[in-house]
Amino acid sequence: ANNITLDCQGHLIDGDDSAKYGIYIYRDSQQTTNITVKNCIVTDWNTTNIYLYQADGNTITDVTSNSSPNKGIYLYSSSSNTLTNITANSNGYGISLSFSSSNTLTNITANSNGEEGILLYSSSSNTLTDITANSNSDYGISLDSSSSNTLTNITANSNGEEGIYLFFSSSNTLTNITANSNGGSISLFFSSSNTLTNITANSNSDYGILLYSSSSNTLTNITANSNTWDGIFLQSSSSNTLTDITANSNGEEGIYLYSSS
Repeated sequence: ANNITLDCQGHLIDGDDSAKYGIYIYRDSQQTTNITVKNCIVTDWNTTNIYLYQADGNTITDVTSNSSPNKGIYLYSSSSNTLTNITANSNGYGISLSFSSSNTLTNITANSNGEEGILLYSSSSNTLTDITANSNSDYGISLDSSSSNTLTNITANSNGEEGIYLFFSSSNTLTNITANSNGGSISLFFSSSNTLTNITANSNSDYGILLYSSSSNTLTNITANSNTWDGIFLQSSSSNTLTDITANSNGEEGIYLYSSS
């Protein structure tokens, strides 16, 4: 049904790692469903603990979604939803958005997931604020073919691959980002016209910030210290603007431009 509230009052909806969905909002065609899910603990569902399919205008708040072997929370073709005060730990993916736009994610913890903390795939104009995505096996936050998103006040530390990874993703804004002690801190591949401001990228196992075939990006007020390789490395990346950069005590160069004009 649309226009209802599911208040779990702190109770548990527990799967057996085999049954598919814990909370499932599915529509045959995209529509505004206006459902509120709150005060729930949802764990151990095989496909997704909480799944929205073609469901717009919903609110998910004060929810813990842990221990799904696949996805903690999954939005597919679902827009204008609000996710607040969410913990999505120890899943395959903490939170995943596919073909989903204009969603707001605030005060999210997505740690220790088997793949990525948060994945945006072909999803635009989403706002992510006050996000912690630490100790995930691959990326803390990954944007794949996703543009015009805003990420603010992000902590992405100690992830196995990059803290934040952009792939074919342009015109995104990243502000107040800490990405330390990852495999790599922040990487842009084939991603242009992004704005990165107030970034700390220290003590990563390879680069602090890497741009590969990525042009017309603006990097301002960047600290990239004590990384194993370069502080900032640009390869085949032109027309980028770097301002107010600190890149000290890196294993190789502070700033290295290769085939970049």
